[in-house]
Amino acid sequence: MTKTLFFALVAVAASAGVFLGRPAAGQHRPVLVYDRVIATQVADFDWKDAKKGGVSGSLKFSARRAAAPIVVYLTRDGGDGKFAVPDALEVRQEGARFAPGFAVLVKGQTARFLNDEKKDIAHNVYFLGATEGDLGIFDRGQSVQHEFTAAGEVSLHCSIHKNMDGKFFIAPSPAFALVESDAESFRISGVPAGKYKLRTWQRQKRFKDVELDITVEADKDATVAVEMTR
Repeated sequence: MTKTLFFALVAVAASAGVFLGRPAAGQHRPVLVYDRVIATQVADFDWKDAKKGGVSGSLKFSARRAAAPIVVYLTRDGGDGKFAVPDALEVRQEGARFAPGFAVLVKGQTARFLNDEKKDIAHNVYFLGATEGDLGIFDRGQSVQHEFTAAGEVSLHCSIHKNMDGKFFIAPSPAFALVESDAESFRISGVPAGKYKLRTWQRQKRFKDVELDITVEADKDATVAVEMTR
């Protein structure tokens, strides 16, 4: 490869947001490896007016499971409707780490990032994945916040501290369950009656993600066995 061609490729990569080699001094900009955005549809119905049921299920694994949580979530055929969004999640940054380092939010929920360092240390927050953006640099005692309006996986980073990383999963609606690494069952309650896709997301991907058709009936629990295979 000629030098002219090499530098031309570098310029194209840089303009497309691809990082080659080490980032500039003082910058932590990892290459996005896993980017998953969940397509959602808009529907006019309101959850507070709907008859509701639930989903109960179990997870079965074809091999040893990773010590990481799994999210089981539902997407409603025809759109997820209007629902109440939980209060803002507060994420602390003392010790140059995100706390919590992992959380499940609901589409439309806000996360507030608080620089609560004891020493005079500045932080930055930027996102990659379903949501991409940069909230800038802010000093000790200050906070910034962001409303997550796209569903899917979001990685959190600080451009100042290279080991300061976190992860959010933004669920399309409140119809989800977080299955911790020591659990193999779940229940999703308060789900408007209707037809749904049941899907999985893994904090540490080891199995194929699942997609199943289920029907939620009013005042009943649909029962489902979820097979997680390699």
